Amino acid sequence: MMQPTGTSPCPNWCISLHLDGDTLHHGETLALQLTRRPTQGERRFRPDLPAMPITLELVTHQDAGETTPWIAVLHEGTPVLDLAAGSASSLGDALQGFAADTAI
Repeated sequence: MMQPTGTSPCPNWCISLHLDGDTLHHGETLALQLTRRPTQGERRFRPDLPAMPITLELVTHQDAGETTPWIAVLHEGTPVLDLAAGSASSLGDALQGFAADTAI
């Protein structure tokens, strides 16, 4: 989408309508269903607590005028991690490598 936001056009991934002078570019949200291990605190009183599902939301965002896009990781709408796109790519590569090393 090539919608102007002040002085710069939108990145190709931007889905924002930029109403009322909004200058934040954001992409679609990706909901990622994962399985997580309970924390020690959760297992303190329930040692048999099994792994549980968790949903993380990933969204690309960038303020107008910024040169770096960011990838926000949210849980139930609360920010957990906000990484530069290059750092998110490095994290993804490292996670793939670790997961491949554990394959049977």
